[in-house]
This record gives sequence, structure tokens and C-alpha cells, in this order.
Amino acid sequence: MLRRLVVCAVLAASAGTACGSAESEPPPVAPSTAPTVEETTTEGAPPPPAPPPAPPRTKPKAPPGVPGFVAGYRGWVKLNETPIPPRESDPHNGTKNVYASRRPAADGVFRNGSIVVKEAVRPGADFIGLIAIMRKRAGADPAHNDWVFVEYTRESAGARFIEIASGTVCWSCHVGAEDTDYVFTLGR
Repeated sequence: MLRRLVVCAVLAASAGTACGSAESEPPPVAPSTAPTVEETTTEGAPPPPAPPPAPPRTKPKAPPGVPGFVAGYRGWVKLNETPIPPRESDPHNGTKNVYASRRPAADGVFRNGSIVVKEAVRPGADFIGLIAIMRKRAGADPAHNDWVFVEYTRESAGARFIEIASGTVCWSCHVGAEDTDYVFTLGR
């Protein structure tokens, strides 16, 4: 802005001199005292408040008594669209949800390291009373796609989960889901 003003004054003075004006030199131009845009928007105003600090990130924990490798399982891929209601002769009696640490491959088989967690709220209860875990570990059980099973239960919301079943006892049911890599939820 100041530069334009100076250029205009010089041109005006030159034009006046060429036309026989009495002035031989243009009058001096004083520097602009008008505030800049930055000065008008911040002058006298308090600085904007700093954003609130982000809450500390807490690392998810596994339920008490359950292995730490399932921590945060509710943030994994949910394999059922709606809760699975209890059924007659259901060994995991309760309303169930099933989560997987990753999706199965295109062939429907879970890759090594995959974990599937089934949680169940027992009838008449308002807390998770059962957690059953399938964990695929290379070489653990080649006859059954290397799945290792373990089941935990508890009697109250504040209680610690206790292991009640593992190994071959789980195969008596899961053999019925052999076509879906032993995961019943995939067959629904």
C-alpha cells in the first residue's frame, strides 16, 4: 500500500512538472500509520484459549483372570450382527457376542495368531459371566487347524474369571463347525 502511494506521488509530481507546475519536487510522503491487518485483529484482544489437553490414553485391560492377549477384544471385528440368544443344550448358556482379532482370509480360514473371543451374559444376569477363547497357534493342533480352546466363567460382576474347560472337551461341539474353520458364527 505504501509503495503504491509513493509511486502515485512520484507520477503525479512528474506529471505536474511536465505541465509547468510550480513544484519541482514531490512533497515527501509520510509512512503510513494505519494499523496492519494483524494489528487490528489482535490488538487489545486476549489470545484465543488453548485447546483442552487430550485425556490420557489408557491401555485396555483383559477381564480379571483372563489372559492379557485378549485385552480390548470388544474393539475387534464383531462376527455376529445381533446378540446370539441362548439355546437349549447350549454349553455357553447365555446371550453371546463373538469377536475376532482379524477377519478370516478369503478362503474362510483364520490365519496363525488369530484370536476369537465369545462372551456371554448368563440368563437372569446383567454381567458377562462367560468368556470362551479360541487362539490359533501354529503347530498346536494340526488335526483341528491349530486352534487352542479355553473357557472361563465367574459368578458375579466383580469376581475374577476362573478357567473351567480347555483342550479336547471343547472339540465335542466345535467339530460341528469344521467347514467354517471351527467357528460357529461364520456359518450363520
